[in-house]
Amino acid sequence: MPETITVLLTCSLAIAVFLAWSAGSNNAANIVAAVVGAKIIKLNKALIITSVFVVFGSVMLGSNVAWVLSTGIIDARSMPTSLLTTGMLVAMFAAGSWVLTASLLKVPVSVNETVLAGLIGFGISVNPSIIMWQQVITIYVLRFFTIPLSGIISFLIKKFLANYLEDPETTSPATLLSLFLVSALSTYLMLSKLLGAILGILTALVLSTSLLVVSKVYVDEKSSNLYEKIYLHRKIFSVLILTLMSLAYGASHAGITAGPLLMILTNELGFANDDTLSILLVFSGLLISLGIISWGRRVVGTLGEELATLNYSTAVITYLSTSLTTLVLAELGVPAATTMAVTGSIVGASLAEGYSAVNMRIVRKMLTVWALTTPACVVISYISYGLIAKIT
Repeated sequence: MPETITVLLTCSLAIAVFLAWSAGSNNAANIVAAVVGAKIIKLNKALIITSVFVVFGSVMLGSNVAWVLSTGIIDARSMPTSLLTTGMLVAMFAAGSWVLTASLLKVPVSVNETVLAGLIGFGISVNPSIIMWQQVITIYVLRFFTIPLSGIISFLIKKFLANYLEDPETTSPATLLSLFLVSALSTYLMLSKLLGAILGILTALVLSTSLLVVSKVYVDEKSSNLYEKIYLHRKIFSVLILTLMSLAYGASHAGITAGPLLMILTNELGFANDDTLSILLVFSGLLISLGIISWGRRVVGTLGEELATLNYSTAVITYLSTSLTTLVLAELGVPAATTMAVTGSIVGASLAEGYSAVNMRIVRKMLTVWALTTPACVVISYISYGLIAKIT
């Protein structure tokens, strides 16, 4: 193998490890913050559940998620494959660098946005005309509405559902209804591209109904005491939702590293088969999982404790609102923005209890980091490509 290809593959592997680990360590907060902040599940247990099922989601469903960031942002037909390989490398490096910076600041960020911005920076450094600006503008405009959309949805649901979730007489059926809705939405999101809309909906409904029935039967057989049933329903809801959210995260984020690596292996070595993709998905899932376990707690406190004081109803509504918002964006062709959806959901549900329920200092801090995300990643990518171009 020529020395240049060996160096390229080594750099690709190192940067992929860096990005996947950074993504897991930062975005664990998106999955576990609500139930941890509401004191339903302890942090260590939540992180373990999440890390395990992220790997399963990556392996089982990661190949079914289109790598839109590599095909819908840069016009690959207008450049040599070697140049596109370099672009993927600098985009992943820029993304990983900013995600790590955000984690040090204890602020969750959208990994998809960092990769998108990294590709834009590479495109600008090569030739701005290769960037599909209409697609980029559409994505950013729609993502701009993620926070207010999720906030409004959670605010309205909180007003309608909160009392039922907190009242001992109604909390169990309200919890089962929420479990059904969140599982149906998240399952459809994972399966719609693989099975199609109709079959995806039917599969989601069957699975969600099964979860509902099994949960109710289990709790009824386990205890006849009202408060014990409430405790069990809440625990079951939390574990199942963490499982589903982790599967969805693994499915939608494994491609951030597996996609570029497969493209690089295909371009440089001619590797292009299902076995190669499966190995890369396992690799990506394990690295994301490692990030969750090793450093995921770093950002959880910001969403789960500092942003607002969470209770059980807020946690449930956060997951429901996040699922709805993500589904709307996915149907519009926008890469998942779970960070913004979760944040908007927590803020919206908390504002339903009053303005003072939200820590506006943390909101301002998060908005500042988010505002800097795109320009920072563009600059890092632009400079990185310039340095590589000079060396080579």
